[in-house]
Amino acid sequence: MTPFQQGLKSTFFRQKNGIWGEMMKSWFAGIFLFFLSVTTFAADEGRFFYHGNGKLKISNASKLRGLSPRLIALLDYLQEQLSHGNGTIKILSGYRSPQYNENLRKQGRLAGKASLHLEGMAADFVMEGVSAKRMWEYARQLNCCGVGFYHGNAIHLDTGPPRFWDETTSKVYTDISTHNKQIYAVTRYDIYHPGENLVFQIVRATEYPFGIKNEVRIMKNGEEWKKVRLDNKGDCIVVHNREEAQQFAIPISQLLDGGAQQFSIQISFCDKPSDEMPDQILSNPFVIVTQE
Repeated sequence: MTPFQQGLKSTFFRQKNGIWGEMMKSWFAGIFLFFLSVTTFAADEGRFFYHGNGKLKISNASKLRGLSPRLIALLDYLQEQLSHGNGTIKILSGYRSPQYNENLRKQGRLAGKASLHLEGMAADFVMEGVSAKRMWEYARQLNCCGVGFYHGNAIHLDTGPPRFWDETTSKVYTDISTHNKQIYAVTRYDIYHPGENLVFQIVRATEYPFGIKNEVRIMKNGEEWKKVRLDNKGDCIVVHNREEAQQFAIPISQLLDGGAQQFSIQISFCDKPSDEMPDQILSNPFVIVTQE
């Protein structure tokens, strides 16, 4: 190292009594933390009705582990719309294991028996510079998801059916989800293309086993359009656990003659563990794009 280089090093990186050194260290640390806080995801870009620019600014990216791509895209969308992408998100609670969720319930915490945290489809979070009330009110008008507000700094957001609540209307301590009363079907994506499989799963189940009728109805613009079988086995497919509830697929090739319309899946149940379980449910809407 030349004397000139040594001089630069001693001038800019002194740790004691070095104003320039401290300034440079702070500058480099700030740049490092900025890039550390920006999480880029592109694998599922353009597959959801609500998505941002694919650059989610988050202070604890490890909390994204286990979260569904749909939820991450929705968080990215809210961040872009409410803070122009500048309001760093901090996730307070993301994916929960069944054991962890049950422990929260035993402690009297706000944890539902059929919580979508168990599926990686829910997050409690704060957004820098944006109040919880503003986030709650904005997400409500999207009519796309579940959003809860407890008059603190954070909101609950999930990708279940559209609904909203606060601490006065929350039913987490009731039997609202027992006997599979809140069971729901959700597709992997909102937007599909020819050559793909329409993948969906059953969520918010609290009792196993239960059965799904092999023949499902494809709804187009709210009306029954056609019937499709899920496999070539019996008329009732028995689901024994959460893992088995994630394994359903329909080839898009069976749906291509429906035109550019909005679809959903109507699923009927068999071998129900309780009469309180609904006879059928309707999935979230989705579309099939046949032309770019």
